[in-house]
Amino acid sequence: MVIEPNEHYPQQMNGPVISANGMALDSRFEDAIAIQDYLHGLSIATAKETELENIGLLIGYPRQLVPDGFNSENLFIFTTLPMQQSETNGFTTVNSEVGGTFATIGRGESNYMDIEIYRSLLRKVAFIKRYGVTLNAIDQIAKTISSDYTIEWDENSDIILTFGGNIGFVNVWILTQLFYRLATEPQVTIYSES
Repeated sequence: MVIEPNEHYPQQMNGPVISANGMALDSRFEDAIAIQDYLHGLSIATAKETELENIGLLIGYPRQLVPDGFNSENLFIFTTLPMQQSETNGFTTVNSEVGGTFATIGRGESNYMDIEIYRSLLRKVAFIKRYGVTLNAIDQIAKTISSDYTIEWDENSDIILTFGGNIGFVNVWILTQLFYRLATEPQVTIYSES
């Protein structure tokens, strides 16, 4: 292999030895340049699922797990967990355990939020991380789910976000968890009218 003199080196130093040395140094950075080019082209709008989840980890908003029961409309809601109604005995089962167990809540049963909702919310979370929680930011997050909503304040100066239509338990869960992470004072409470 013939090593040609490099046009960027000074003429008095130019030759095959210094050119070979320069090529060896450049080859050490090929992987870093490829990574730099990859990261430069990466964005929330175009990222694939795994890439988007990694961006979410960097931003500080990992993709939420939504409990299975929240994708059903036949629910009893006690505190933060939904329970589907059982035809035989309401919403519990009784077996050898004292007091019985809940029928439809299984450990580890959960689903990731929809990737496109996550993509859209991730843009808003990045904006909030940069500029803080503002009414404009809350407005933009609410528009991700529905355009029929009102923003009000309660007697404690906390924000009440009420959706005019039924946005579903999944979306109430996602928004509630999002605002638990982002808005500590004032707090943002989500309601969905039927």
